[in-house]
Amino acid sequence: MGYYDKANQLVYYTQRVGTDQEYGDQIFVRDLSSNNSTQLTDNLFAVNYVIPSGDQLFFVANIKGEQAIRLGSINLKTRKMTLWGDQDTLIEAITVDHKNKKIYASAYSLKQRNYSLAHQDGPAGQNNFKMPTHTVYETDFDLKEKRKLFSKNYWIRMLMHKDGHVIAFSDKEYNRGPSTVIDFELADRSTDVSQWEAARLQRGDANYSSEGNKIYTIAIVKNKRGLYEYDVKSKKFTPIFTPEDGFINNIQVVKGS
Repeated sequence: MGYYDKANQLVYYTQRVGTDQEYGDQIFVRDLSSNNSTQLTDNLFAVNYVIPSGDQLFFVANIKGEQAIRLGSINLKTRKMTLWGDQDTLIEAITVDHKNKKIYASAYSLKQRNYSLAHQDGPAGQNNFKMPTHTVYETDFDLKEKRKLFSKNYWIRMLMHKDGHVIAFSDKEYNRGPSTVIDFELADRSTDVSQWEAARLQRGDANYSSEGNKIYTIAIVKNKRGLYEYDVKSKKFTPIFTPEDGFINNIQVVKGS
């Protein structure tokens, strides 16, 4: 897990810290001009997102001693950490609107997830799991807001944003069937729902180009997994990087100003 801040020549990354009995993945920053690394956290267990913006670093992580997966922020000047969500929160996906200083998060209830696991409609492992309600929220860069946008009993596994819209990719079942695309317009709170008809976009934080006419994503096209550019108008994929060896698991689309 990492993020390259090209403008400031910094790399944010996670690294396991501790012993075999007591450990956690912590966030570090490396200054490429001096090759010095600094540890920024000491209380995390597992980290799913690391996204800097100005003097703040946003992350999604499991805090040591908790079951929740929460959104957090670190003030890079003071090192103060702020958390969003409570002990019942499981963050599935986020997208950061750097321009308007908003964060959109897909979240669901830990209690509801555990109940669904314990009360499946048939044998476990045979798609009898009732999907918990996933809700997409908007918050500000201070992590003080909690504005509910929409909810669905789907796995809302990926979020993108463009031009006043939040776009959610969701599935009725984990990793099965065509994805449902929920396009939420922020101004009038209207929702447009459609089926994604192209090759499945894999988890790994796809997002639109600055112009909104391309999507950069991890996908499997003609049995080749890699990083692709998807043209929204022509609905065609163009490979950018499809390694013969190795496995691309995560990307960050950094939009220019």
